[in-house]
Amino acid sequence: MAEVKKSQFYVPQERRSFIGVVVTGFLVGVLSWLLSLGLQAWIIEPIFCRSEQSFDICANGGTIAWTASVIIVSFLGLLSMVRTNVFRPLLVVIATLIALWSVSAWLGPLEWWQAMLWHGLLFGLAYIVFAWVARIQNFLLSLVVTIILIILARLVVINS
Repeated sequence: MAEVKKSQFYVPQERRSFIGVVVTGFLVGVLSWLLSLGLQAWIIEPIFCRSEQSFDICANGGTIAWTASVIIVSFLGLLSMVRTNVFRPLLVVIATLIALWSVSAWLGPLEWWQAMLWHGLLFGLAYIVFAWVARIQNFLLSLVVTIILIILARLVVINS
């Protein structure tokens, strides 16, 4: 008779996938911060900060640049995690975006390189945590734990 294996609580993960999550999360944070600086300096300020009619866009240029860059680079991070066989990568990316939304205001007063490093570390940590939670076999349980972690992260970001 063949042995029947009981299902595991977590989906097994290869070392390659774990390393992919760590590297991808850190790079998403670093590259999105650099891209936001570039968008603000080379697109938003030269185009929208020259006339009084576009003052609102110019005043919110950093936020607009950060939002655009995080969405663009997170999509590339999603592709990277798919390539390295991370389980439920879309859940990881969406959870990280929601949890760390507006963290740029928190890091804005720092020097650019310090903010970039912290941004990379925060995204790396969030990718690791949410990738670990996404590995839970039961999708509903995984989703509930993810939502709880997002709420906790939002409380920290908002109250800091």
